[in-house]
Amino acid sequence: MTHIEGDVHCADFVGRDRVSVTYGYGPEDVERLVEKVLAFLQGGAVFAPLDLQGGFQSPLQAELEGEKLTFRPGAAQRLAGRRDERSYLLSLTVQREYQMWATRFTPLAARLDVRRAIQGLELPVAFSEFRRPDPQAGPGMPPVTTVLLEDITEALERHAALIILGEPGSGKTTTLQKIAFETACRLLAGAGGRLPLFVRLSQQGRCTPFEFLQAAWEQRAGSDFADALQMGRVLALADGINEIPRDERDERLKAWRLFAQEYAGHNQIVFTSRERDYDRQLDLQRVRVEPLDDERIADYLRRYPAEGLGALLDDPRTRLRQMARNPFNLCLLAYAFKCDQGALANRGALLAWFVEELFRREELLAHPGWLPRPTQVQALAQMAFAMQEQGESTSFPLSAAQAALPEVVAWQGEDLRLPPADLLRFGRAATILDPGVEPEVRFYHHLLQEYFAAVELLRRFEQGQDLRRLWKAARLESEMPAAQVGEWDALPEPPGTGWEVTTILACGLAARPEALIEAVRRGSPALAGRCLDEAGISRPEAALHAVRADLLAELYNPRVHLRARLQAGFVLGRIGDPRFAPQAVGGATVILPELVSVPAGKYWIGSQANEAQAYEDEKPGQFVELAAFRIGRWPVTNAEFAHFMAAGGYQDEAYWQGELDQRWLRGENVSGGPLSYWLQAQRFVQSNPDWKARLQSQGLYSPAQLKAFEQVAGMSEAELKEALSQTFAEKSRREPHYWGDGQYNNPSQPVVGLTWFEARAYCAWLSALSGQVYRLPSEVEWEAAARGWPERGLLARLGRRSSPARAYPWGPAWDARRANTLEGRLLRPSPVGAYAAAGGVGPYGAEDQAGNVWEWTASLYRPYPYRGEQAEDPQAEGERVLRGGGWGDDRGDARCAYRDRLVPDDFNNDVGFRVLSPG
Repeated sequence: MTHIEGDVHCADFVGRDRVSVTYGYGPEDVERLVEKVLAFLQGGAVFAPLDLQGGFQSPLQAELEGEKLTFRPGAAQRLAGRRDERSYLLSLTVQREYQMWATRFTPLAARLDVRRAIQGLELPVAFSEFRRPDPQAGPGMPPVTTVLLEDITEALERHAALIILGEPGSGKTTTLQKIAFETACRLLAGAGGRLPLFVRLSQQGRCTPFEFLQAAWEQRAGSDFADALQMGRVLALADGINEIPRDERDERLKAWRLFAQEYAGHNQIVFTSRERDYDRQLDLQRVRVEPLDDERIADYLRRYPAEGLGALLDDPRTRLRQMARNPFNLCLLAYAFKCDQGALANRGALLAWFVEELFRREELLAHPGWLPRPTQVQALAQMAFAMQEQGESTSFPLSAAQAALPEVVAWQGEDLRLPPADLLRFGRAATILDPGVEPEVRFYHHLLQEYFAAVELLRRFEQGQDLRRLWKAARLESEMPAAQVGEWDALPEPPGTGWEVTTILACGLAARPEALIEAVRRGSPALAGRCLDEAGISRPEAALHAVRADLLAELYNPRVHLRARLQAGFVLGRIGDPRFAPQAVGGATVILPELVSVPAGKYWIGSQANEAQAYEDEKPGQFVELAAFRIGRWPVTNAEFAHFMAAGGYQDEAYWQGELDQRWLRGENVSGGPLSYWLQAQRFVQSNPDWKARLQSQGLYSPAQLKAFEQVAGMSEAELKEALSQTFAEKSRREPHYWGDGQYNNPSQPVVGLTWFEARAYCAWLSALSGQVYRLPSEVEWEAAARGWPERGLLARLGRRSSPARAYPWGPAWDARRANTLEGRLLRPSPVGAYAAAGGVGPYGAEDQAGNVWEWTASLYRPYPYRGEQAEDPQAEGERVLRGGGWGDDRGDARCAYRDRLVPDDFNNDVGFRVLSPG
C-alpha cells in the first residue's frame, strides 16, 4: 500500500493485479484521482455505499473490470472544503447526494412555456388557422402551448435564466444535483462550461443574492466571485423558493430578479420551486416537471433495481401506479419493496414506514443515550409544526430549533426528558435532519418536514384544537389578492396557506380520515377534495358526497372568485363530477349528455353589412327557419369521451360512417391536417413586407410568436414541409391527440385534440347505445342556440346599425369575466361551467358557447348565404366550420356569428365539440 500525503487519506484504489494505492488530498493526488474517477464513470461504474445501513458514514465504492476505487467516509466533504476548483468539482462527482442520484437518475420530462418547437422553430403545433389582418376586425392568435422536453435539462440549452416548477417530490432538487454532477464531469474532462454552484435558498438569511452566492463560491472554488461573474463562469443552481419564509418571499425574490437581470445571459441561473408557492415574482421562463410516465418508471426500477415492483404498481386494489408517478414516492416505494413492504399505498403511511426504518437503523448502532423512537418522533413533530408556522422554511437557527423542541414528553406513564443536543444528533445520524448544515437545523427533505408536521397536526386535531386557520384560503371575490403575473403568464391558482401537503399527509395517517376531511371541508372544499384524491385512502362515501356537493356549489357561486371556481372544477373532475354520472345503458357504461331545449322558429344568422366587428364570411346575414332541437349544455368532456374509448369506439368500424371516416380510421391523412395552415401563414409573411408591423399593431402576438414568423419567412416551402413532417407525429387512431397531457385531460375539461371524424364517431356510438339520435349541430343550429330568439318586431328594425341579435351568448357587450378567452389568460381549457356564475350562459341555458374550446359543427365551410342540405353533406370533402372561439383566441372570435374553419382531420388543443339531438 502506497501512502501519499502523509496519513491524511482520501481514497483507496485496488487494481486487478492487486496493486494498491491510497490517495491523499494534495494537488497531485487530486489530479490523479480526477483521472481515475473519470475513467470509472466513463466505464459505467457506480459509486455506491458499501454499507446501506451506514448512512453518510459509509464509504463509497465503485468497481470496474475487477478494479476498485473507494472513497473513505467524509472524503468528499473534505474535498469540497479545500477551496480550489478541481477538488470542488471532484467532490461533486462522488458526494453521495450528487453521485448516487445522478447514476440512478431517470431523465424527467418537462413542459417549457413557449410555442411548440419545430426543428428549431418556435411555432404552435396546435394552430387553428392563420387569419390575415383585417382593418375592420382583429384576428385571433395561435393558441399558447408548451414544448415537451424529453429531458428537463434540455431547458438549459435554451435559456440563460429559468425556474423549474413541480409538485412536492417531483425531482426539482434532484434535477439541480444532476446538472451539477454532469457539469462537473464535463469540466474535469476538459470541456468548457460554467462552474456549477448548488445553493439552498432556505440558507440565504439576510444576505443579498450576491453576498449569498459569493460566500458559497469562495468557500468551494476559492476564487474571486466578482471576477467569475464578469467572466461568465457561474452556473448558479438556487433550490427551493418555497422554502423561503412566506413573509420574506416577495422581498427576497425581487432582489433575485434584479440579480438575474444583471448577470444572467453572460452567466446562467436556475431556480426551483413548488408551483403552488410561486407567484411569478422572478418573471423568468418557466419549466414544469411532468409526472413520470410508465417508461420512466420502468427505467428507474431497472436502475434501482426493483423490477418486481412493476407488477404491484398495477394491482387494481391499490393506487400505487398513480403514486409512483412522483419520483420521491417512487424512490420510497422501491426501497419499501426491497424491504418487503410493497403494499403500502398512501404517502402518509409510506413516509411513516420510511421514518421508522431510518430510526431503526440508528437504533441498531446503539448510540449512547439513545431515546425511544416514539419520543423522538413526537419531539421532531413539534419542531416541524413550528417550522411550518413560520412560513414553510425548512431551516431553523439552532436557538429556534432548540426552543421548538419539548423539554419532556410522556413515555410509558412517565415524563421523559429530551436533551435537545441528543435529539438533533440522532436526527442527523438518521438523515432525517440534514447532517450537512450544522449548526442550523434542516430536515433532509421538505416532505420529511411536512410528514412530521402532519404527525403533530393530527395529534392536535385529535385533542380537539381548532385548526381552521391552517385551511382558510382566499376564495371569495372580496378577498382574492391580485395575481402578480406578466402579460403572457397563465392565470395562477388561488394562493394556498402552506399547509396543503401537510394536511393531505395527515389524512393518510388518520385512523378516521373522514373526521379530518369534514373539518377541512368547512374551510376549504378544494383542499378536502385533494385529500380524497391524493391521500391514498379509501374514500368515505359520506365525505365524498359532501365535498362533491360543496365543490359544485363553489363552481356556480358568483361570490367565489374565478381562480377558486376553476380550482373547484379541476378538483371536482378528479374526484368525480356529479354532473357527469356514469350509468349502464345497453350493456355498456355511458354518461348521457345534459341537453337544453331550443324552440322552433326563425333565427337571425350571420352579421349585417355595416357591423364593425364582422368578417366578410359572416355576411350577408339572414333568417333561417329551424325545427326544435336540444343541444348539449356543455361541450363533451373527457369524462364522457373516456366511456366511448373504453367501449371500443375506436375499434368498432360501425361508428365510423362514410368513406372519409373509414379511411381516416385506417391511418390515411385524408385532407392534409395542419400543414395547409402553416403554408398559408408562410405565404402571408413572405408576400407582405409589412407583416410584422401589421401583426404587432393588433397587440395579440407575443414577441416569441413574431420571432417564429420571422423564421418561417426565411424558409422555403420545401424546408417548412420537411420540418413539419418530422414534428407532427402521425395522429393516433386510438385516442385524442392530447389525451395523455395533464394540461388537457382533467375529466371535467372539454375533450380536445380530436378530429371531425372522431367527434362524429362519438355521436354515432352515443346514438346506437341510447336509442336516441345524437349528431353534430349545423353551424346555424349552433348559432341559434347561442344567440336566441329574435326580438319582437325585429323585421321592422332591420335597418338598425347594430346586429339584430346578441353579439355574445349573454348579450350585446363583451365581458371578459364570462368566457375563457385569451383576454383572461387561463391559457388552457377550463372545467365546463366555470364561467356560468359570472353570466357566461346563453339564452336557452347552454354554457361555454363563447370561449373555452372551438366546437366542430356538421357544416361545410361555404360562403353565405347559408344553403341548408348542400352545407350539411357528410361525405363532401372540404373544410368544416368551427364555432365559439377558444381559450387561445380573442373576444372577436367568441362572437356568436364568428366562423372559423378546419380540414376535418386536423387536431388542435383548443378544439372540441358538443352534441345535438333533434326534435
